[in-house]
Amino acid sequence: MNQLTTKILFLGICLFLFVKCSFQASGNLSFYESFFPHENSNTIIGKGKIRATFLGTSSILLDDGETQILTDGFFSRPSLWQTAFSKIESNPHLIKSVLEKAKIYRLKGVFVCHSHYDHVMDAPYVAKFTNAKLYGSSSTINVGIGAGLNQENMEKFQLGKSIKLGKFSITVLESKHTPPFKIFGKTNATDPNFPDITSPLSQPLKATEYIEGGTFDFLIQHGKHRIVIKSSTNYLAGAYDRINADVLFLGIAQLSLQPITFQESYYNETVQKLKPSLVIPIHWDNFFLPLAKPLEPNLKLGDDFDSNMNILLQRTTKDQIQVQLLQGFESIDLF
Repeated sequence: MNQLTTKILFLGICLFLFVKCSFQASGNLSFYESFFPHENSNTIIGKGKIRATFLGTSSILLDDGETQILTDGFFSRPSLWQTAFSKIESNPHLIKSVLEKAKIYRLKGVFVCHSHYDHVMDAPYVAKFTNAKLYGSSSTINVGIGAGLNQENMEKFQLGKSIKLGKFSITVLESKHTPPFKIFGKTNATDPNFPDITSPLSQPLKATEYIEGGTFDFLIQHGKHRIVIKSSTNYLAGAYDRINADVLFLGIAQLSLQPITFQESYYNETVQKLKPSLVIPIHWDNFFLPLAKPLEPNLKLGDDFDSNMNILLQRTTKDQIQVQLLQGFESIDLF
């Protein structure tokens, strides 16, 4: 074997090991078994209770037995290869199967956190199939128009204005997207010259055609209880200065990849300000895998689930705040 052949073989082995490692899950859920409630969600929801069901990424169903509201509703979950190398589109059969399995029969509103495909792509179809209203930014509304929704079935966000749906009151809060990152030289950073989706989008589309269009958190009040849903791992300093919450759904994707100063500020500006008694991590799962299978942590290619959880658990343990994880379709009664 000559020297050139040896070098090529060595580089080939290195490339194989890199790819194999990069496309593995970035954590082992068995290490966190004690954080999964594994409750029986088949019981009737008691009066005054709120049941939360996790449907992957940042799709969260809240149900008080009378009214349901949902964030995002991203259920099609095209594969990594489809997303990277072809156009993608919603799968009506998959969407309807999730709606049936999760018993989404009385949905009144779909609230979209931002307009990247893993949040907004399926939302108009969820709204259409359930006769719910789609709530979002102007970018989300353009996705809705492209999907054939009527204007009366959509409503553009008005920051700070409460939306009443049954006994739920939802207030939209301005937020920030997880800091930009690069994979294979490509970035998810928003082009400042094209920050929004300015015309209707009709599927199939490239994933990159789904532009962020602003990122939002949701403050949800129900009687005396308060819930905050924060899908993206970023913050606006002072945004929660006058807010408290009983439960915080907290995006943790790529938290450990940020500088330590960012990690500390993120916790201080979210968990420490809101003072919840319960934190439920979201946007931790590999959304290139189907929802029909048990969820797995994000890929090592772009995240580190174990390190993200370690950062969160160190601080919440010190502050005596409960943390729980939810598998796909797993529910928990919050109150």
